[in-house]
Amino acid sequence: MIDLEDLTKAFPGAETPAVDRLNLHIDAGEIVVFVGPSGCGKTTTLKMINRLIEPTSGTISIEGRNVESVPVHELRRRIGYVIQQIGLFPHRTIRQNIATVPGLLDWDKARINERVDELTDLVALDPEMLDRYPAELSGGQRQRVGVARALAADPPVMLMDEPFGAVDPIVRAHLQDELLSLQQRLHKTIALVTHDIDEAIKLGDRVAILSEGGHLEQYGSPAEILREPANPFVADFLGTDRGIKRLSLIPISDLDLEAGPVVDRSASHAEAVATALEYGTDWVAVGDDSLVEGWTRVAEIPAGGVATTDVQPFLTRLTRNASLKEALDAIVSSHTSVAAVFDEERLVGMVTAAAVSREIVQ
Repeated sequence: MIDLEDLTKAFPGAETPAVDRLNLHIDAGEIVVFVGPSGCGKTTTLKMINRLIEPTSGTISIEGRNVESVPVHELRRRIGYVIQQIGLFPHRTIRQNIATVPGLLDWDKARINERVDELTDLVALDPEMLDRYPAELSGGQRQRVGVARALAADPPVMLMDEPFGAVDPIVRAHLQDELLSLQQRLHKTIALVTHDIDEAIKLGDRVAILSEGGHLEQYGSPAEILREPANPFVADFLGTDRGIKRLSLIPISDLDLEAGPVVDRSASHAEAVATALEYGTDWVAVGDDSLVEGWTRVAEIPAGGVATTDVQPFLTRLTRNASLKEALDAIVSSHTSVAAVFDEERLVGMVTAAAVSREIVQ
């Protein structure tokens, strides 16, 4: 979908190029994330793709066509663009903002309204907000509008420059999840810039790690890069916790879960103790195959058995789709020292610290 060949940008007066002979191929339907330290040419590269900045030399092709052969206005209407500052028109309503590019393309009013309504649903925006102005929305809501506007004319390519950098960490994580969910349905070709290696690992099908001057140090899947950094620069950039970072790429479903110490309400004190000893825990979960009520420490079970025992809820309830990084967080923060994995209300097993450790050292 996108090919960069010997792409170079040298700004007047600068001692070294901002981007120096960058070669990169981006397949259709994948998210490629550019990441690296300040001054590595990430944003410059992105802006050259839609000709906000003209390259000094080299070529950029989209779907086999050199972008320099395409009129700028035509090129940009076929490329969605999302930036950190969002860039909404403050004097226009949300509906008018989303409709910007379809309006420039002379779509009829009915088609534009239908598309705006479709995108409002797609990015999980409350339809009541369409008649409001950008200043009346939260940062996360404005960011959703920015994504909707970029998608309005159904472009094959989207460029995203630090799209979630201006929102708080909780909203940022939610927007990242929404982007991945959207991508599963839309299969756009997305080039995204971030300074956050964790965001790059989470979002990217492939990650391009750049060093100062736009030099490509490594290009590959997050798993490949974390497993085998190409050189000391990449290893340093990934950080000393790259083993932990790898856990974010491994779903719990890849593990054989341990069944966990589960007893029902009819269990005696001795049966609860025996179950806990079998799994090496000082607690048991209370329930049956269809419903787990919670857990209790064996020491707090009265002589009369589990029937009258008060149980505590599992504060973290993971699914098989959760990552081992989420499981590790649950392990270190849980009173039970395991990550409990559920299917609806049914406890399907648990992840132990030993199981996570085995994955880190592989």
